Amino acid sequence: MEVRIENKDMNWTPDRLVIAGYTAKDQDAARKHIEELKELGVPAPPRIPMLYDLTPSLLTSDSTISVVNNHSSGEVEVVLLNIEGTRYLGLGSDHTDRILEAVSIQKSKQVCPKPISKELWKLDEIEERIGEIELRSWMTINGEEALYQEGKLSSFLSPEELLQIVEERGYNSSNLALFCGTPPLIEGEFIFGEAFRAELFDRNLERKITLSYKVQLLKDAEEE
Repeated sequence: MEVRIENKDMNWTPDRLVIAGYTAKDQDAARKHIEELKELGVPAPPRIPMLYDLTPSLLTSDSTISVVNNHSSGEVEVVLLNIEGTRYLGLGSDHTDRILEAVSIQKSKQVCPKPISKELWKLDEIEERIGEIELRSWMTINGEEALYQEGKLSSFLSPEELLQIVEERGYNSSNLALFCGTPPLIEGEFIFGEAFRAELFDRNLERKITLSYKVQLLKDAEEE
């Protein structure tokens, strides 16, 4: 896949995709999030944080993804990438099937593409102030866009903490893409829209990484 670093395009082939869940720095907040998800039908995890090992080919920078039925939604996440020994930050959406999520969280993630930004930032350039970086997402429903999620990276375990957990549990890889966690839903419930937009904002340098994609619904053969 193609990525852009300091205005230069390069091809990169990830060999492992891991989605980290329940990564709040405040573990009490993580447990609260688990209780909120249980009310939405999502089973509680056996431990936190959780790591979900997925197929790297799910990663995409396409402007449109295809899913079956309108019961999937995106979640904005910072993505940590290990490319040729250098660590970068990008922006991604952990698009997930919410019906299947009540049965198996890992399977619900595996059946949906994982959009990520082409643009990346070097981690070492912002690591000292990474907690100040802001995350936001918007959902479009019936042509109307509304703020869906908002938070700062200070709310999450740091990249170094997550990488240590990844290493300890045997998920590490030389070409790893790691989704690092998502901020809470502003309205507290999933929204299923026709488009998703997100940004990673570095207020200190007044720069941002953006991500946007449309959701195309496939014809459901079982409902014909």
